[in-house]
Amino acid sequence: MIMDDKKAKKIGQDMSASIWIGKEGISEGIIEEINRQVESNGIVKVKVLRNSPYRDIREAEDIINKKIDGNIAEIRGKTILIVE
Repeated sequence: MIMDDKKAKKIGQDMSASIWIGKEGISEGIIEEINRQVESNGIVKVKVLRNSPYRDIREAEDIINKKIDGNIAEIRGKTILIVE
């Protein structure tokens, strides 16, 4: 289910985050789960919590973007929307 960013943003507004990044940061398990959810659902919403080691959401985005199979469609606050 491949969708454009505009459609993904609309769907993402009504979604709750299904993956949370906390004090452990972005592990291989987090990356595997992002890839699994993107493959099965076509879209996943990731929330970066305040207790994460990333003070700027762009740090987390850079790490995720290099390792995932999907594409980052939107960053809003501390939330990253990833699509297939």
